[in-house]
Amino acid sequence: MQIRKRKDTGKWGYQICFHGKRLRQSGWNTKDEAQKAAEDLQGKLRREASMAVSGSNMACVDAVNGFLAYSARIGKSENRLRGLYSNFHSFVLPFFTAEKRLKDITHNDIESFIDGQCKRDISKNTITHYVTDLNALLNWAVKEEIIDINPMRKVSRKRIRPEKIIKNGFTPEEIKRAEAALDKEDILFFRFLLFTGERLTEALSSKWSDVNYENREIIIRGTKTEGSLRRLDMCDGLYMTLKGLEAYKTESPYIFHHRNGERILRRDKMFKRIKIKTGIKITAKDLRDVFATTIAMGSENNRPDVQTVSDLLGHTNLVTTKKYLYSLKEKRRKAVSVLDAIYGTESGTGAKNKDLEKHPSPRYDYGGGAGNRTPDTTDMSLML
Repeated sequence: MQIRKRKDTGKWGYQICFHGKRLRQSGWNTKDEAQKAAEDLQGKLRREASMAVSGSNMACVDAVNGFLAYSARIGKSENRLRGLYSNFHSFVLPFFTAEKRLKDITHNDIESFIDGQCKRDISKNTITHYVTDLNALLNWAVKEEIIDINPMRKVSRKRIRPEKIIKNGFTPEEIKRAEAALDKEDILFFRFLLFTGERLTEALSSKWSDVNYENREIIIRGTKTEGSLRRLDMCDGLYMTLKGLEAYKTESPYIFHHRNGERILRRDKMFKRIKIKTGIKITAKDLRDVFATTIAMGSENNRPDVQTVSDLLGHTNLVTTKKYLYSLKEKRRKAVSVLDAIYGTESGTGAKNKDLEKHPSPRYDYGGGAGNRTPDTTDMSLML
């Protein structure tokens, strides 16, 4: 360490060599000030180096605890933190063991972890969640210099990539049959999901303080995206549903709660009951899809634009919203029917001249057909 006074500025500064790096800084009025700054920097560098050495031997359980503390510090939601804790505590740590050093985890270990999860009766999407959380932990460890390289880089995740499927969807009649299989508070919760389009965690987190009967709106305090926090205007169905739920109102702030007033975390039994009684396999996510496609379909005098649908769903990306819009079966059918109108339905190389004369140019009717008639809902599939 050297303490010198610069000739050009007249200020005191220091020069330190630490682990092959040369660090210099000046700007102090006295030699003692520069000396103290240099000593403070040396102490900081030694502490960081000591932590790096101890970090290289960090056990998996300590790394997980550090990552969870970091996630809470940067503002991860309570639901997200709960999910991280559950995945690490129940699946990741039991496989890799809590005492194993994080730096000893190899890509082959991760491959074995994936193999073990694939043997369980769980979806690929669930396995992807486990691997994503593990990858986030390892990326954090690289950033904190606990490990040098993330072993996940050598792991192929194609085999656990969820397959893209198109759901068959639900007709209005199927929705009514599913609803009829329920009673008491369950049927009100079913209708609450249908009339709000909320995610399951959003619905179960709803509070009476978020309900404003006077303005006919409800605040949805979502946490998944920045646009999840939103206001939703009440339709008559939602208004009557909330009025019905007041019969179950207690001192608990939550609309849906246990007898002790605590928030309900899951409602799996309700959807299983629907499956047993009607044979219809439906989930809270499906009801959100129905809400989205029904809103997007609109009516004869009211067809909302994509941005409005996106705002109602709490999306921050219109691409996500458009996944719901392509599922409008009636509109798709009418769109391709333009081909028949212009080119006819006969086989061969072209249409008859009278067909071309009758329809000289394509008519792009985005309103749902001639006369803007409301599509026949009995022939419509509401699906994602």
